[in-house]
Amino acid sequence: MSRPVRALGLAAAALATALASGVGGAPPAAASAPARDSRCAGSATTADPSVPWAQRRLGGDRAWVLTRGGSTLVAVVDTGVSATAPALAGAVEPGVDVRSGGRADTDCSGHGTFVAGLLAARPSPGRGLAGVAPDVRVLPIRVTDNPDDVDPARLAAGIQAAVDSSARVIAVPVSTSTAPPALRTAVANAVQRDVLVVAAAETPAGVTGGTAAGPTARNPTAYPAALPGVLAVAPIGPDGKPGTDTPAATQPSLAAPGSNLTSIATAGPGTITANGRGLAVAFVAGAAALVRSYRPGLTVAQVQHRLEATADHPSNRLPDPLLGYGVVDPAAAVTTALPEESGDPVSQPNPPPIRVPGIASPDPAPARIALTAVAVLAATVGLGAVLAATLARGRRRRWRPADHDG
Repeated sequence: MSRPVRALGLAAAALATALASGVGGAPPAAASAPARDSRCAGSATTADPSVPWAQRRLGGDRAWVLTRGGSTLVAVVDTGVSATAPALAGAVEPGVDVRSGGRADTDCSGHGTFVAGLLAARPSPGRGLAGVAPDVRVLPIRVTDNPDDVDPARLAAGIQAAVDSSARVIAVPVSTSTAPPALRTAVANAVQRDVLVVAAAETPAGVTGGTAAGPTARNPTAYPAALPGVLAVAPIGPDGKPGTDTPAATQPSLAAPGSNLTSIATAGPGTITANGRGLAVAFVAGAAALVRSYRPGLTVAQVQHRLEATADHPSNRLPDPLLGYGVVDPAAAVTTALPEESGDPVSQPNPPPIRVPGIASPDPAPARIALTAVAVLAATVGLGAVLAATLARGRRRRWRPADHDG
């Protein structure tokens, strides 16, 4: 049984109340006994046994014979992630709430938990849902309680907290329309520390395109997706076409399923189905975690190149303005042998000359003696043959040697 889209979030007023109640107070309670608000997203009790369309489309489980994520630490910069969700049992770290400095392993909105389920839900009998990388560890970083209302400064602090916590991949499903210096610095630090940032390329909430006045309205941009070194992700629907509800605001690098998705709620063994901004990020972040687990020696740039090179490319010229290099293919990203990663040794610019050891000349005397013997033998055989032929002709002519009485 599916739950409605609104299960992912709260009304604006309720969110503001929840946000105010968490600022400046004591850290949130531990995940074993979270303080729940009646206005927070509810639990899901009924699990759908069928495999969701996104899983069938991506086929990430084909990579599991090689890696399931191998405890790679993946940060989810969002509304927090519920550690009490059964599908994530034992996978969620305490995390960081950048607003209070406390933990982030609770989630009132449910958006971050939904994303984490797409990324890392553990397979379970009777439930078709499974995350792309079900063995990863999830590091929740809470920057907001409302995914449609994100402070750029807190987003910057969240990305920096993920880097400082040694995350290998940072999933950023939320976005803003501005990029202050702190956000640019946080992303640059991630790239410098070899951490891959995967972010939503969709238009940020509250920003529209078209002919409205103002440069932001005419040219909407999604940050941090538009910053250098970030892997920007656009959504597709079950028909494989680019998403229309939340179109890309920034040139995407890759695309992934982003609508009519099935994942988990903050509590309960069931599943829910929903739409929303930034959900496609989970699939690309999961694929990146598989690659980083199986090929730990690759740099951020190499991981990004591998994901782009092995994607299901569109027929258009690459990168496509709506799909980038195509739909991510987790199994191909893990298994494909790329020539540029062959590791062939680099030749020396001035290689030393090759020296061949000298070979002593043999004594020529035995060879001359052997050749002389062969020549004498050949001459003797030839002379004998001539003499025999002469005698044979003489007999045919009844010739015989004269007798000498002398």
